[in-house]
Amino acid sequence: MDVLIPKIQFDDNELPHIEVMSFNQLHDKLKGAKDHNPYKAHKIEFHLILIVTENTYTHFVDFKLYTLKKGSALFVSKNQVHHFTPQLRTADGTAIILNSRFMDKYHFLSDNLKLNRLFNYHLSSPVITPDDMGDDSFLDIAALLYKEFALDNSFAKSEMLRTLLHILLLRAERSKEACSNESVKPYWLEIFQNFKDLLETDYVKTRNSRLYAKKLLISYKFLNDIVKKLTGKTAKTFIDQFVIIEIKRLLASTSLTISEIAYESGFVEPPNMIKFFKRNTNTTPLKFRQEL
Repeated sequence: MDVLIPKIQFDDNELPHIEVMSFNQLHDKLKGAKDHNPYKAHKIEFHLILIVTENTYTHFVDFKLYTLKKGSALFVSKNQVHHFTPQLRTADGTAIILNSRFMDKYHFLSDNLKLNRLFNYHLSSPVITPDDMGDDSFLDIAALLYKEFALDNSFAKSEMLRTLLHILLLRAERSKEACSNESVKPYWLEIFQNFKDLLETDYVKTRNSRLYAKKLLISYKFLNDIVKKLTGKTAKTFIDQFVIIEIKRLLASTSLTISEIAYESGFVEPPNMIKFFKRNTNTTPLKFRQEL
């Protein structure tokens, strides 16, 4: 059975499905967690933004540690495995929790503007630093979001929160755009996003990159060129590493046996999954789980 962080519930009638709190408030809330340990790896069912306003904070996401300094932001996506660290008690910052429905629909953006890079950890680091931001900053908008969320006056609160979050996300996407390769065409990003969306639903059925190209109605060469341009990996290598991350997430966030994880990951025979995992990580699934 999956051991998931409790999903933060939002009433469907209470838009815009956002919760904003200080690191101190978050720390107090985490102390009340009863069905999981927030300081050990677990999967989340929502999007999380952590913005550091004073000192430094280190956070664990998908088996890597990221250190945030003042003005830095970390964007954790739905279904990623993460955990908090004790530094949460000594750092100051703002945590923004978003219902996945809010981000999935991008309902506050125009048709010609999508967050193609933001929350897309396959393309770049999930951390945005003050150096990445240039003349922009997350600190002022984070303060406004926190103040608005805590405000007793409920008039137009949803619209205010949505507008402020809109600005924060656009600043983040702009910084990603500024740091990206200028030769990357916007429609490549959309094709890559569609490819990734297909992988998330179909990786248990196939790891054949040619089949994904066919589903996307493009040539295999074109798909391979796009993936290579954006990630530096071939489509096949990207798929393999995608599957490895999914296996690691199951190992870290569930109590499924190795054989059960093999079947969940689309392998007909568990020994094939073990060989695949060892070939790509130089360790076995069991050893990986034991070392978490």
